[in-house]
Amino acid sequence: MKNMKILYSSDEIHSAIKRILSEPNTQDRRVVLVAYIGGGAESYLPHPKGLRVICSPSPGGTDPDTLRRLIKRGAKVEISHKLHMKVYWSSNRGCVITSANASSSALGVSGLKEAGVFFPPGLVDIDRFIRYATSRSLRPSDLHELDRQSREQKRNVGKKGQGRSKPFGFLDWYTSPHRKKWKLGWGDEIVGGTAKAVKEVTFTEYGLKEPYTWRSIGKNRVRRNDWLLSFFFTDRGVKSIEWIYVDFIVKLSSKEKRYYYRNWPYHAVQVHVPSRYPLPPFGITPGFRKAFQNGIKRYSRERIIAAKSDIPPLRLLNFIAEGMKSR
Repeated sequence: MKNMKILYSSDEIHSAIKRILSEPNTQDRRVVLVAYIGGGAESYLPHPKGLRVICSPSPGGTDPDTLRRLIKRGAKVEISHKLHMKVYWSSNRGCVITSANASSSALGVSGLKEAGVFFPPGLVDIDRFIRYATSRSLRPSDLHELDRQSREQKRNVGKKGQGRSKPFGFLDWYTSPHRKKWKLGWGDEIVGGTAKAVKEVTFTEYGLKEPYTWRSIGKNRVRRNDWLLSFFFTDRGVKSIEWIYVDFIVKLSSKEKRYYYRNWPYHAVQVHVPSRYPLPPFGITPGFRKAFQNGIKRYSRERIIAAKSDIPPLRLLNFIAEGMKSR
């Protein structure tokens, strides 16, 4: 089927859901029918104003405080007992049908093995799903009952939790046949704080006053849902190596002089803490940091800065791999 896409992992599902729900226009109708709305689900349901959310009021799966926050930010929340489907739909951008709930266990770093399918706009009859769900509006009494049941469920389960998965090592990534893509996100000056334009989008889309982090980028070099390996050049080499997951990109006004750079007028922004995202392409270990620093030195700072693409060059990757193998 033309434009249909199989989603083979939780990070592909994470990206697809954000893509169809973000930045809606006034004509875009959006509906989410999902069994569980877990703690931190706002990370995966951007711009909830006008979003219709139908979920199961199941203790341990649906978090009552998350529902309160979604309602406060303009979502219409309904409940459907025995609901088990996971459907994320936009009239303008298509639909994701998946095994993944709106939770960090499914879409974050916890690493549950999820799958799904993206369908183009106009194919999925969302109203048929809604009729089948037989939902009703969420009442205050429903939230109070969910509060009580959730407390009881936590006492019964105790503190035993699900362990975090571990990302690939660099050499595992380097030798894999279909490597997860990433880009370089470098800077030569660490600037504290956040630009006004970034704050505005962070609040509108996610309801937070400040994002977790950001990086200056050039036009058309980075896209939403990209992974950036962020670092800074210094007189002594490279420092502050970390992953950034790009939730959104915003262009700055030249009036924001503290944050605006003529050749890099855009900011790539990660809104939430790292645990709210899928696993990065590989883990940043002490051994990788050393190999990356030496690899950059061999490849040269000047060539990184002059590059017309942020995709890591093969020669640099080879230098890093050599450094990792020699340890």
